[in-house]
Amino acid sequence: MIFIVYWSALHILFHFKMKKIKGTLTTVETPQRVKIDTTFRQNKLTYSNYWFLIHIAIIVAIAIISILNYKALPNIIPMKYDFQGNVTSSVPKTYLSVLAINLVQLGIIGLMMLVNWSIKTSKQQLTTSNPAKFAAENIQFRRKWSLFTIITGFLLTILFAFIQINMFVPNLVLLTAISFITPVAIVLGAILLSLTGRQGGGKIRNHQEDRERSKEQPVNDDEYWKLGFIYFNANDPSFTVEKRYGIGWTINFARPLSWVLLLFIIAIVVISIVLSQ
Repeated sequence: MIFIVYWSALHILFHFKMKKIKGTLTTVETPQRVKIDTTFRQNKLTYSNYWFLIHIAIIVAIAIISILNYKALPNIIPMKYDFQGNVTSSVPKTYLSVLAINLVQLGIIGLMMLVNWSIKTSKQQLTTSNPAKFAAENIQFRRKWSLFTIITGFLLTILFAFIQINMFVPNLVLLTAISFITPVAIVLGAILLSLTGRQGGGKIRNHQEDRERSKEQPVNDDEYWKLGFIYFNANDPSFTVEKRYGIGWTINFARPLSWVLLLFIIAIVVISIVLSQ
């Protein structure tokens, strides 16, 4: 929560600074051009959501094993550990407490599938100077992050599976190691992808000479970016668009489905907290 508040405050601060600077610059009214590749959607933009069937199969298998061994479980189920491996939170054994991890897992995988679908269906944004090259790079960009989403979902599934198996076969050393390695691997993967390609595709560093670079101006859609990072455009049917800066996509808050997704994410967090009490 502290990070979110800090991140938001930082973005808002620099948004107004940039807005002030932009107001002092000379503007030239020129016609805005937008290019659309009608064959873009015919390409394989992402990996199929069917890959998540592997994740779901693992979750179901662990749930069945838990039910079959319900009587062998202790009457108190540990839910949280500290860094020293001590149990900090536990709940009485019930079918709900035993299967709580599986329910949270299914929610996370559902969210991952939605992210993968969003990457595929997000708004097409091409440059007018070299749209073919930009489209090819954008396709690679989407595929890489789609694969990362699937792998991240798989690693989280394995992590939760080990947590649940630890109820039957306690091995705190192994559990601690996996609990540390999994998030580190996911963060390093995200950093690696972010450092090897810029937003939308292509290389971060532009080695072109100044005379070779495109002189085209980006589309001015400032009015749709509230506080600089919240996209709200009722005239845009897109559910997701690329972020203005950084890496990734954001949702169009003018679409009702966006608020459903937001409530879904909040529900997963709240349910996770409630079930761990």
